[in-house]
Amino acid sequence: MDKNYNDKERSIGFEIEYAGLSLEDVAGAVVDLFGGVIKKNTSALYKVEGTGLGDFTLELDALPLQKLAESNEDYKTSDEIGDRIQYQLGKTVGKIGAEVAPYEIICPPVKLSQIGELETLCYKLRDLGAEGTKASFRYAFGLHINPEVKSLEADYILHHVQSFLLLASWLKDEHDVNISRRLTKFIDPFPNSYYELVLDPDYGPDLNDFIKDYHKHNPSRNRALDMLPLFAFINERLVRELYGEEEKINKRPTFHYRLPNCEIDRKEWSLNKEWQRWLIVEKIAGDSALLKKLMDKWTTYHKKLIATDLGWMEEVKGWLEKNLNIS
Repeated sequence: MDKNYNDKERSIGFEIEYAGLSLEDVAGAVVDLFGGVIKKNTSALYKVEGTGLGDFTLELDALPLQKLAESNEDYKTSDEIGDRIQYQLGKTVGKIGAEVAPYEIICPPVKLSQIGELETLCYKLRDLGAEGTKASFRYAFGLHINPEVKSLEADYILHHVQSFLLLASWLKDEHDVNISRRLTKFIDPFPNSYYELVLDPDYGPDLNDFIKDYHKHNPSRNRALDMLPLFAFINERLVRELYGEEEKINKRPTFHYRLPNCEIDRKEWSLNKEWQRWLIVEKIAGDSALLKKLMDKWTTYHKKLIATDLGWMEEVKGWLEKNLNIS
């Protein structure tokens, strides 16, 4: 059994972005599969509580539109003509917002052995007409994976960041990251300066210095591997000092992996398929000999006069085939 930092069975969370179905339809699908009670907070925010897996949050993933929908509820019982007009207009916020922002299903953390149960939800939503990343050019939809960490030690976390940096260009190719998602700022690559710092074999910070270095080179949470939820879980005071109180950071003992597309409308796509790709990051991070070999290869490659992201991706492909039999 895969165990977490508390020596309990490890869990994982998924955030699924999609279009084509209303929040009400998705809430009904969740209840049909897992039970629970639907609670409508606003037209842009539903919850399904008390299911067999835990509580689901369903929302229009655009904070300003959520706020508009929330304030709109204040007009619902008013007798003023202007307020009634405002309410009727506000009722359409979900439909209009879905054209420019995705709906999102925030699944409860489940045990790794329960990923298959969440797959059944994806299958049901696909059959109901849910649309994913490639259904439209404007759909910059993603799948966010939140795997619980096995340790809160600095070395463990550092090795995962190092492994991800080394594999990032290969992962982007494997996930076939949609161009519309690359044009948004949510999965920006880590800067070269951070690569040089973290992939230096002599780099071995304590947790506080690790967090400060991360902020210095990444003053935004918009990274394909967003470390801020984990760092906030470890030292929320420091993270808030560095990033501010208003930054949306939900602390939790997980990595926050944002790179995969959400292709919920494609039969060959699955949560588990994307999870297995992340596990390659973990495999290399957990094997000091493999990690060192790939870091040494990165150092050698980037001493070349012509070193490109595409060239490194091809180097990684060959290395993975040779060392892990991954083709």
